[in-house]
Formats: sequence, C-alpha cells, structure tokens
Amino acid sequence: DVSEIVAIDQVAAEPPVPGVRAVIGDISDEGFLTRAIEPDVTSVFHLAAVVSAAAEADFDLGMRVNIDATRAVLERCRALAEPPKLVFTSSLAAFGDPPAMVLDDTPALPKSSYGVQKVIGEYLIGEYARKGFVDARAVRLPTITIRPGKPNKAASSFVSSILREPLQGQRAICPVAPEMQLWVQSPRVAIHNLLRAHDLSADEWAGPSRVVNLPGLTVTVAEMIEALTRAGGDAGLVEWQPDAAIRRLVGSWPVAMNTARADAMGFHKDTDIDGIIAGFIGQL
Repeated sequence: DVSEIVAIDQVAAEPPVPGVRAVIGDISDEGFLTRAIEPDVTSVFHLAAVVSAAAEADFDLGMRVNIDATRAVLERCRALAEPPKLVFTSSLAAFGDPPAMVLDDTPALPKSSYGVQKVIGEYLIGEYARKGFVDARAVRLPTITIRPGKPNKAASSFVSSILREPLQGQRAICPVAPEMQLWVQSPRVAIHNLLRAHDLSADEWAGPSRVVNLPGLTVTVAEMIEALTRAGGDAGLVEWQPDAAIRRLVGSWPVAMNTARADAMGFHKDTDIDGIIAGFIGQL
C-alpha cells in the first residue's frame, strides 16, 4: 500500500497534484536528498535529468545531474534500512547510429553526452543492484509524445511541439525533415510501463541485464502531421526551420526496436499515432 507520494523537483507543479507532497530542491545536494528521501521510503522513481540538447550544450551540468546526482540518489537509497525498489529512466539515446532494427542485445554505443551519461547511470544502478544495495530496474524510454506543458531543452522537444501547439491554435517549429523517422511512446503508456517496471518481481527482472528497451511506435514526421490534420489541427501552424544540430542528435537514435524481452515482461505499446493524439485531446 502507498501511504504517501513525494515528488522531488526544482519547481512545484501548478496546479498542485492532490495526494502528492512536493519537495523542492537540487538532487545533486546530498544533504537535500537525505531530507527528501526519508528513512521509511520503499520505492524511488528516478526520472530527473538534464535532457539531450541541454546536456550536449553544458557538459558540466549534464555530468553533475545525470551522473553525480544519480549516484547520490543511489547512495541515499543504500543508506536506508531496507533496500528500496528503484526505477531508473534511461533513454533510446543510449544507442548512437544503431542498426535498422535494435535488438535486446544490441550494444549501447551512444553518440551524445546525454546518451553516455544515461549508459553510465545504467551501469551504476546495475552495480548497486548486484551488491544488494537497491532492487533496481532501468527502462530505456522512446521519445515521449505528446508531453503536456511547454517545450523544454530536449533535442526531441519538437516531437511534442509539432502536435501539441497546433492542436491548441499555436505555432510550432519543426527542425527536421518530414521523412525523418522517430521511435515514440505516449505519456499514458510510459506511465503504465514505469509502474509495470516497479511491480515486476526481482525474479522477473532476473537475467544478464537490469535494463530493458521499452516498446515504441515507428512514425515519420510527415505521418505525424497527417494525423494532426485528421484530428482537426492546422498543419499550416508548423514552421519548417532546419537545425543541423538537432537533426544530428535525433538522427543518431533508433527508429525501430525488436523489444522481445519487454513484450514478454508485459510492457505496453501504443497502437498508432492517431490514438496518441486522441489521448492528448481528451486531456485538454
């Protein structure tokens, strides 16, 4: 049973989420973590990160948050009386210039600071799990769309913006070509999969790796715009402004995965891009 949910962030959610206690601070501050992750905590979902383009632009910040703070979270978990469950969100950016179809045993050879930092995080949680300090499990998320809120500093931020903004009558910029393929997952399915990762037993996570590639949907930018139109959005609100840096980063990520292990473990996937858009509209 869950007695309390604590959300650690740098800003409080607006509006506040009923039943969730917000704790504001910097997770790279070990003193703050000691106060925020209290002794009776049994589960930790570690989603905090400096995202792709931001980590590429500010190497030191990416290292401090994506590696140093991840280890600080693990150390705080290690100090608890009982090893907690820890779900770590990694990323498809763990792969760089991968084959046309990524398999469960495809080597993670990232081509970005963010991807490297995520792979290091995977190894850290695997080692802390091996030592018995935490019951850790890691999931490599596809690009999540359509995220609510505003654009962020992720290289893939446009994947949400080109749908989210036009559906609300606002302009959006697309920095890549219409034919670019993407590997995506909706927020609804991502939340289900994070809970699934948590609820699976340690035995069900047994194997050579504590990391699993999550199922996704392959879609082109052009197909996303077509679906936007079918949903009543104005494709004319999407402005095409090529950005070589964004194209290079996003273009180094997988566009298709054979997720046999995740499928066998009961993780979910989206059916089509139209369903993802319908889910977003239903929450407006």
